[in-house]
Amino acid sequence: MQIYGDFYCLIEKIMYFCINMEHIVSRTKRTIQNSRMSLMLFLFQIVVGFYSRKVFLDCLGAEVLGVNTTLGNILSFLNLTELGIGIAMVTSLYKPIQAQDYKTINEILTVQGYLYRRIALLLCLLSVPILIAMPWLFPSTECGLLYVYMAYVVFLGGSLSGYLWNYRQVLIGADQKNFKLMPWIHVVRYVKIFLQIFFLLFTPFGVWAWLLMELLGDVLSVLVINRVLYKEYPWLQSVKIPAKELLKKYQVLIVKTKQIFIHKIGLFVLEQTAPLIIYALVSLTMVTYYGNYMVLIGYTTTLMNVIFEGMGASIGNLVAENNKRHTLEVFWELFTSRFWVSSLACFGLYLFMSPFITIWIGEKYVLGDMTLILMLITMFLRLTRSVTDSFNHAYQLFGDVWAPAVEGVINLGCSFWLGSIWGLNGILAGVALSLLATGLFWKPYYLFSRGLKTPTFLYYRHYVLLTVVIGFSMVGSLYLFKSLIFVKGNGIVCVVTRQLIIFLTFFLSSYLLLMCTTKSMRHFNQRVVGIIKKE
Repeated sequence: MQIYGDFYCLIEKIMYFCINMEHIVSRTKRTIQNSRMSLMLFLFQIVVGFYSRKVFLDCLGAEVLGVNTTLGNILSFLNLTELGIGIAMVTSLYKPIQAQDYKTINEILTVQGYLYRRIALLLCLLSVPILIAMPWLFPSTECGLLYVYMAYVVFLGGSLSGYLWNYRQVLIGADQKNFKLMPWIHVVRYVKIFLQIFFLLFTPFGVWAWLLMELLGDVLSVLVINRVLYKEYPWLQSVKIPAKELLKKYQVLIVKTKQIFIHKIGLFVLEQTAPLIIYALVSLTMVTYYGNYMVLIGYTTTLMNVIFEGMGASIGNLVAENNKRHTLEVFWELFTSRFWVSSLACFGLYLFMSPFITIWIGEKYVLGDMTLILMLITMFLRLTRSVTDSFNHAYQLFGDVWAPAVEGVINLGCSFWLGSIWGLNGILAGVALSLLATGLFWKPYYLFSRGLKTPTFLYYRHYVLLTVVIGFSMVGSLYLFKSLIFVKGNGIVCVVTRQLIIFLTFFLSSYLLLMCTTKSMRHFNQRVVGIIKKE
C-alpha cells in the first residue's frame, strides 16, 4: 500500500508539472506573438506619427495642438470617474480564463458593462460645467471658441465609446490575445490619420475635416473591436441576472475598485497634470514644445511596452499558478532586464533627441539640456517601476490607498512651488520627486512584504547594484569618447557618428558588466537565446 501510495503521488506530481509546463509554454508563446505583432505595428507607427505631427504642427499651428492637448488632459481628469473598474476586472479574469470558466467571465463582464453605463452618464453630467466654463478656460485662442467646443464634444465621444461599447476588450488583453485585435485597431487609426493629412493639405476644410475624421475613427473602432471579440469568443454574452444580484455576488470587485480609484487619481496627477501646470505657470505654446518631446518619449515608452508585451497578463497567470520560487525568479529576471533596457532607452534619447528635434521640426523647438535630463529621469523612474506595479496588480494589492494621495500631494505641491521659481524645469523636478517617494521606496516594500513575502532588503540591494553598474557604464562611455579626434566637428554626420559610438560603448559595457554581476541578467540572456534558436 505504501509503494502504491508513493507511486500515485509521483504520478500526480508529474501530471501537475506537465500541466504547469503547458501553461508556461502557452504564456511564453502568446507573449512572443504579442511582442512580434506590436513591434511591426510600432515601426509603422513611428513613421506615421512623426510625419503627421509635422503636418499637424505646420497646418494647425502650435496653439491648436496646445488646445487639443489641454482638452485631452481635462478629459483624462474626468475619466477618473472610471474608478479603476477596468483594472479590477482584468485582474479578476486571470483565474476564470485559466480555468475556462465562461460563466464567470460573462458575469464579470456584465458587471463591468453595468457600471460603465453609469460612468458614461456621469461623464456627460460632469462635462456640462466644463462646457459652460470654456470661455474662461480659453479666453483668447486663435482657433476660436467654436472649435474648442466641437473638439471637446468629439474627444468626449471617443471616451464614451470605450464605456458603452468597447469595454469587453479587457478580455482579449487578459487572455494575452492582443495580437489578434491590435492590427485592426491600427488600420483604423492610420486610415483616420491619412485622411486628416489629406484634408489639411489638399482641401479648404482644414481643422473641421480633421475633427470629423477623428469622430469617424471612433465609430469605426467600435465596429472593429466588437467584430473581433465576437469572432474570437462566440460564447460572449451579457448574463440575464439582475444587476443587484451580480454586484452582491462580486462584492470583492467593488472593494478592489474603490481602492484602485484612489490609485488612479494618483496616476492622473503623476502623468496628466504636467501640461495643465505648464499652461498655468508658463504658456500654452510651451505645452506644445513640451508635447513635442513627449511624442518622442511616448514612442520610446511604447517600444518598451512592445518589448515586454503581454507582461501584465503573463504575470497575472503566473501568480495564479501559486509557485513562489518560479514567481521570484521571473520577477528578478523581468526587473533586471527592464532596468537595463530602460537605461538604454533613456541614454539613447539623451544623445539623439536634440539633434532629431532640430532635423524634424526645427531648432527653435529644442529645449535646454537640463529640461531634457529631468524628462528622462521621470521617464526612467516610470519605466523601472512598471515591473513592481504589474506584480502588485497581479496580487491585487491595492490596499495602500494613502500612497497615491501622498504621491499626488508631493507632485502638485512641488510642481507648483518649484515651477513658480524655475518654470518648466521646476515642474518636471516636482514630478521626479513624487516618483522617488512612492515608486522607488514604498511600492517595492509593499509588494515584497504582502505579495512575494520576501525580505525587501534584497530588492534595494539589487537596485543599488544595478544603479552602480549602469552609472559606471554611462559616465565611462561619455568621458571615454569625449575627445574623439576623428569625429570632431558640429556637422550632423559628425554629431550622429560621435553619439552612436558613445551609445554602442554604453550598450556593450553595461551588458557585459550586468552579465558578470547578476544571475538574473544571465537568465534573461538564456531566455532570449532560446527564443532566437526556436525561431
